Amino acid sequence: MGKGKQTKQQVLATALNIATATSLNDLTIGGLAAATGMSKSGLFAHFNSKENLQLAVLEHAKAIFVETVIKPVDENLSALAKLLKTCELWQSWYQEQACTCIFISAAVEFDDQPGAVRDSVKAQLQSWISYLNRLVADAITQQQLSEKTDAKQFTYELYSLYLGSQHMAWVGLEDESHSRFNQALKQLVERHQGAQYEQ
Repeated sequence: MGKGKQTKQQVLATALNIATATSLNDLTIGGLAAATGMSKSGLFAHFNSKENLQLAVLEHAKAIFVETVIKPVDENLSALAKLLKTCELWQSWYQEQACTCIFISAAVEFDDQPGAVRDSVKAQLQSWISYLNRLVADAITQQQLSEKTDAKQFTYELYSLYLGSQHMAWVGLEDESHSRFNQALKQLVERHQGAQYEQ
């Protein structure tokens, strides 16, 4: 990695920390310059605008997400085992980023702000939900979940559990080990398991 690219990655890491600690909307080139010790003109040369900076941070977060949640899952696992391992990694991926999911917080921030940032957040969340849905569908195909299972409904409930876990952690009803999420996920899977499935 060249020095310029390495510097930009370091800047984006700082920007992501700022965005998750406060909000993506509060992230500015001036604030990032103060946090990194770089000049505003130097950062402007990298990003050209606040919106471009926000979009770059989202892409940076996506790259971290892929490396942390998707790639570590063993392709040789069964479909249901892949889904469960993915959920385990999904619950812990944001721990180093101010213990909040940038995509969820940005979705709340930008849901009423039309533009490139909202479109990016929405597209990334839709892509992730589609990925989860494929894992669920594969588990049904492999008869690890009942053939009567509606994959989209299962995915809806799974995603809702994730959102609930984040909110409940904030109000103190979820612990750092995500015990309530894990228990709810276990119950969700058990409700949809076919009789022929063996753990």
